[in-house]
Amino acid sequence: MKLRKTQLAAAVGAALLAGGTAVQAQNLQVQLYGQVNRAMMFADDENQSRWFHVDGQPSSTRFGIQGTAQAAPGLRIGARIESEMKSNPSNVVNFGSTQPGTPSAGAVTTSAGTTVVLFAERWLDLTFEGAWGKVNMGQGSGAADDASTIDLSGTAVVNGWCICDWGGGISFVTAAGAPITTIGASTDNMDFESRYDRIMYTTPVFGGFRAQAGFGQRTSAGEAVEASLWYSGKLAGEIQAAIGWSSVNLGTGTGPTATDDRETIGGSVSWLHTSGFNVSLAYTDRDLDGVAGGRNAKHQSAKLGYKTGPHAVSVTYTMVKDLSLAGDEVTAYSVGYVWNPIRWAEIYAAYIMYSLDHTRAGVGSANDITVAVVGSRVRF
Repeated sequence: MKLRKTQLAAAVGAALLAGGTAVQAQNLQVQLYGQVNRAMMFADDENQSRWFHVDGQPSSTRFGIQGTAQAAPGLRIGARIESEMKSNPSNVVNFGSTQPGTPSAGAVTTSAGTTVVLFAERWLDLTFEGAWGKVNMGQGSGAADDASTIDLSGTAVVNGWCICDWGGGISFVTAAGAPITTIGASTDNMDFESRYDRIMYTTPVFGGFRAQAGFGQRTSAGEAVEASLWYSGKLAGEIQAAIGWSSVNLGTGTGPTATDDRETIGGSVSWLHTSGFNVSLAYTDRDLDGVAGGRNAKHQSAKLGYKTGPHAVSVTYTMVKDLSLAGDEVTAYSVGYVWNPIRWAEIYAAYIMYSLDHTRAGVGSANDITVAVVGSRVRF
């Protein structure tokens, strides 16, 4: 919903007058936006099963406001504020959760003892843009964020690259029911460093290519540095691709127990043919030399899909190695469907099967986990 500043006067005028401030702005474009993404998720670890009422983590419930205006010849300035509100996140709920049954409020604690804030900042960002490119400053996506998630299948809301967004809090268990590790701890797509306080520069587009680079405060110990290269073009349809790199100073420990910088490299490519057939690939490699034993975790996925009118369907194969522990290998097979009858609404469904091979001494083999999802995202 796009409104000019003058059209918002009735809503914000009182607040401006209360502050004793006279504001004059020309051509300031203000956009209020948001979405609600709710689903029913069923999980079965071959020992127990359960339905959950969840917020869809691939694209959580959120709301925001952004504005932009021409501040001077060749300079456009903007700002964005966005928060999310999640009740029973689909990547957190588990068989030990109090949800559903008790409404979520403020935060929930996972089975691993991690507290997840349900009402949180996503963007607190300033932008400065001109023919020379664009600078972002504040809380927002890092320079490589989403470089490994490019997807033209039309099914990303339910069958995206981070498949652990569905059932991430569910544990793989042995036949006796003993927990081994969770889906989320062993199956993440390691898409660089997400959002944090940073400054980032984006070049203009040259021949379909653009580059991004930035640094910021990713952890309490130190800074993150990221860079990426993106491409968008035509090839009997549409093709998009990106490659990214990030390094984070974890800064823990000293001497032989010191944790090295965590480095991630990877990318993705997606091609949508004019017929509606599409194929997508993604790969990431994360250097975990700083953890005990040292190792590299790898994520790789391949997707085939088809789009026709408001319908989109895709089948995905995912494999993640050595993420939660050296020797772990998780494979996931998923199929997703999205019906998009109107621009602002989607109804979706998915079925996922997760399998874990591991080398833990004295621990039995892991049961497979199946997850089924049906839900809807409505945007405004």
